[in-house]
Amino acid sequence: MGYTTKWIFENLGITIDMIRHYEKEKLMPIEGTRNPTNNYRDYSEQDVERIWAIKLLIGIGFTTKEIRALMEDPCFDFDSAINQKVIELEKEHDKNVINLQFAKSIQLTGKVPTTSKNGGMRFKDFMKYAHDNWNFYDDPKVAPFMKGVDLIASGKTKELSVDDINQILKVYDAEHIEETMYAMGLHGYYQVISDMREFGHESDTVQRVVSLLHEYMVKNNKIPELEGNITPEYIAKYTAPFFIAGSLSVIHEQNYGKEGCLFIARALAYYGGYEIEN
Repeated sequence: MGYTTKWIFENLGITIDMIRHYEKEKLMPIEGTRNPTNNYRDYSEQDVERIWAIKLLIGIGFTTKEIRALMEDPCFDFDSAINQKVIELEKEHDKNVINLQFAKSIQLTGKVPTTSKNGGMRFKDFMKYAHDNWNFYDDPKVAPFMKGVDLIASGKTKELSVDDINQILKVYDAEHIEETMYAMGLHGYYQVISDMREFGHESDTVQRVVSLLHEYMVKNNKIPELEGNITPEYIAKYTAPFFIAGSLSVIHEQNYGKEGCLFIARALAYYGGYEIEN
């Protein structure tokens, strides 16, 4: 008695459709032993080993043509083939890592970068620009902090080890004291705005505080590309959304609450001439 397709599926996770595909591609012999009880095909131990090997090779990127040559052509150079496959997988891995980091950067901000400020940039050039300028996870110094942001946003802070916390705190060492103080200043403004919900986000009182926040952001800006560009419209379009979208909004909610975040977003958007709903 051999192995049935049911046994192969339950123990190896390889379906009968997969096996039939292997047979169709001439990777497996179509004829085989039949079980006299039900006339279904039984597979020998050698067949099972072959099925497993085929599934594995396909999984790492080999084509059925390459596998057939490996099995039938005595001159097939497997060492060269596997070396080439490793090179291809490494390239694909690097590409996937970059795309993952890029996607997480978009998740963090809740915004997809656009070409609005870059003219008629070709898509290929835009993607390079976006990777270079939006990929917060690519900076080794910032990576530990971004890991902490991920865990905080996902509610998994218990997974942070002592070493993780120390690495995150290193981001805020003496070298980054100005950035830390700036972030604390922003938090102060946001907290005040959140606490003024009773006045309404359109009120002169709230908008005066937003105006002071704007002045603070302009005065303490350290990014050359933003010099002269931190306008009320910029705050509405690029700061307000951080309170209602993306991973940053989850972290902001922990500081100001959901209602507080929505109020801050509305106040900032109104300051730039927008309604947050739009």
